[in-house]
Amino acid sequence: MEYYSSLDASQLDSERPTLFELISANQLEALLSPSLRYILVHYASKYPRYLLKLNNNFDELNLVLRSFIEWYFLKYWQGSFTENFYGLKRVNQTPLSQGDFNSGKLTQLVPSMIEDRRELTSLQKFISLFEITGVAFLSEKMNYCYEVWYTKYITNQLNTHESLSRKENIKIQIKRKFIEIYPYVQSGYRLANFITTLLYLSGSTKSPTILTYLFKMNYSRLNQYDYDKNEPKDKLKDFKKPNKIAPPTTIEFLLNFLSNKITHPSWKLIKLILGTFFPVAIFTLKFLEWWNNSNFSSKLLKSSGNSLDFTLPPPSALTLSLKNLGKSKKSIKKPYKSGKLCPLCKKEMTNPAIIETGYVFDYSCIYNYLEKSHIIVSKNIEEVEEKNEYSDDEEEETEKITATTTIDINKGGRCPITGRKLLGCKWNPLTEQWQIEGIRRLIF
Repeated sequence: MEYYSSLDASQLDSERPTLFELISANQLEALLSPSLRYILVHYASKYPRYLLKLNNNFDELNLVLRSFIEWYFLKYWQGSFTENFYGLKRVNQTPLSQGDFNSGKLTQLVPSMIEDRRELTSLQKFISLFEITGVAFLSEKMNYCYEVWYTKYITNQLNTHESLSRKENIKIQIKRKFIEIYPYVQSGYRLANFITTLLYLSGSTKSPTILTYLFKMNYSRLNQYDYDKNEPKDKLKDFKKPNKIAPPTTIEFLLNFLSNKITHPSWKLIKLILGTFFPVAIFTLKFLEWWNNSNFSSKLLKSSGNSLDFTLPPPSALTLSLKNLGKSKKSIKKPYKSGKLCPLCKKEMTNPAIIETGYVFDYSCIYNYLEKSHIIVSKNIEEVEEKNEYSDDEEEETEKITATTTIDINKGGRCPITGRKLLGCKWNPLTEQWQIEGIRRLIF
């Protein structure tokens, strides 16, 4: 779309839309059904009693809803909903559309005569409706059947047998033929669309798909005649229906009441929803798609200060200190390799766990260590002179060991080997305990 926005609209051919417009319309059309399914699944998880059945029958309901919407746009705007969103329409092939005449200027001179001849026939509208909704529905169902039956086909579960009835054997044969033929049919349809797209791109034809080529349909841009035709017409104030001598009957009164109070307002509401609400919803959907795919959101967060301008290094990456920069390569220690023994208890590890610095300990040892790492126990040795009971002259010197405990939060929450501060260990001043979240158990 960035490329298309840079083009000069005055130099574009009104009778041949660019391939970028058609591709954008097709991509937007393919985005509608998954978006509706996502919204329905989201609310079905909250209200399963009301929406679970609708979610299970989503393909059928989507086919009915999309067919009604596309029928409305094909009838009044000569194109699908997404094609109308991009200002495109489908027209019938006439001698004026073969390139010998400038149909754009002729449409400006005599718009009613030219546009009436280019209007789609009933068959072309049905084919267009089938191409927009029916092909996607059949493709979804056939792909599902192919995936289910192919697993049975390769495991020899789709074999005919004498014990089965004739109808069952016929069904099995049909399934086997479908599995054998369907990939070629799907590839052939895609190849035909690819060839017609190349012909459209080269200018040999004005039909970008195989169905539009076979049924003689071209693409064109909406003009002022289309907008004038679909604008609401004001009723003539001076026009009055002739007065009847006899009053209206009961049936005529009911029909007029239904038409004026129910049918006409309901149809106006449907036109308002399809003509105003849906394009706004599509614009919102395209805006969200652009927001998620572009870097604008991340730049906005960085400018507001809600995100970091740099990437944090991985916890296991150990940086060399300034003292080690001047040393030779021989003095650099080899990378750590964990063994079978725990570095804390010196016993074989039964429940290994790794911390942010990359060292492996026994889970209970490292957890208990980090939980009490702020408690520092210091031992004091005092010499005490004692007299010997058997000799008054001799005195013995004995050592008395006293232990004192101090609490230092700054020295807690660190790796027992490297002494680095662990990001997963946070001190809670209310409970006066460490919140330990940076330990990951290992499974061998």
